[in-house]
Amino acid sequence: MVGEFFGSPLDFEYPIGDKLYELAIMNVEDVNKLKKLYTDLIELVCASKESNSTDIQMDYLFKMFLLVKDILSFSPYTHFYTQTLIDIIVKTYNTSVFRTDLLYKYKIGVFIENPKYYADERFEELEEDTYVTQTYLYQWTYKIDKISKKKHKEYIEYFETIKDLLINNFIEKKADLKERLELISKYSNNSIVRNLSNEERLYLYETKKVFDIYYVNLNPAHSIFLDTKFVTKYIYDKELSREEKKLDIECLVKIIKERNLFAEEVYELDCCENQIRLELFKIIQNNFSINKCENCGRLFIPITTSRNPNQKGRNDQKYCNNLYQDTGKTCKEIGALNKRKEKVQKSPILQEYNREYKRMYGLHYNHPKKFKEYRFNEWSKKAQKLRDKYSNEQIEDFKIELKKLSDKYYIV
Repeated sequence: MVGEFFGSPLDFEYPIGDKLYELAIMNVEDVNKLKKLYTDLIELVCASKESNSTDIQMDYLFKMFLLVKDILSFSPYTHFYTQTLIDIIVKTYNTSVFRTDLLYKYKIGVFIENPKYYADERFEELEEDTYVTQTYLYQWTYKIDKISKKKHKEYIEYFETIKDLLINNFIEKKADLKERLELISKYSNNSIVRNLSNEERLYLYETKKVFDIYYVNLNPAHSIFLDTKFVTKYIYDKELSREEKKLDIECLVKIIKERNLFAEEVYELDCCENQIRLELFKIIQNNFSINKCENCGRLFIPITTSRNPNQKGRNDQKYCNNLYQDTGKTCKEIGALNKRKEKVQKSPILQEYNREYKRMYGLHYNHPKKFKEYRFNEWSKKAQKLRDKYSNEQIEDFKIELKKLSDKYYIV
């Protein structure tokens, strides 16, 4: 990602779509956890800049990497906010100027109302250094003049203001994303939409405002394009030797297969919005389904769709794998049971059938020799057929026939 500097040096991967819907359904408790993580980050970075010991600063740097990793694991969409917050803290200390200009340079769409924190004109046109290991180590360990308690308090107030702006922008992104996913959910299980080509499906969702729509006047006709700025690149982490590269094609193919060599598609992103747009683009392109849980109402990507993105037709998974309230069970585990209970409560036929089933099972359990299992199973199959034969309006007839069936299989 463009702007990768004070982040975790370890690779971080996550499946397209799965984390996206988690962002959309994030609750207040999760947001408060993120606020706490960012408060800890402010304290950690400030403590490092106020230290005059390089060894202590390097220890803080390592702790910062671990904290950033925790934030990234919490939600991958925090990446650009986290990087911006750290850079503002580091560079504000190093220059003794509120580096509000970095909010605009890193494409964080927020406005700071307090004139005291307005961007300094001297830095607005200043091109920031490209971050490499040496650069951020220099920024991190750069010795600064002693900061007074008054100045420190002033900086903390500023960093907290920036933190609140970033969190609020993150919440706005979450709300906007939920609207987009709700819209995709509305159409993604429609067989007519699923049978569209990628290009036709993208055009449909452009029209429905999943993305911003733009028209360009290109002769001979108007054109439409996605408002995206992500750059596609191909990388590989293993290289052939000079001698191996000279081998004929058959030998090269054999080596590629044996060593599992391949070029991997990656995307260069410069802001959170483009990160979200890329994933929405991939969800639509791969024809993912997004369902709404019939138990809790949350959006979720069905497991079967995640495993097989090319699957066509409607996906009938009705319940998500989120824990439901304080039951300790997932919606998938209790959803069907709750639906069944609700259905039974509304049906006199089902209530009578369940009552008789429990009675007959009790007789079989207490008198296994007299009422053997195979006879109970025969009764159960015939009772189910009888249950499906009658409607709720025929409850009295059903009771009579069910009693006859039970008397036939268990004689007192």
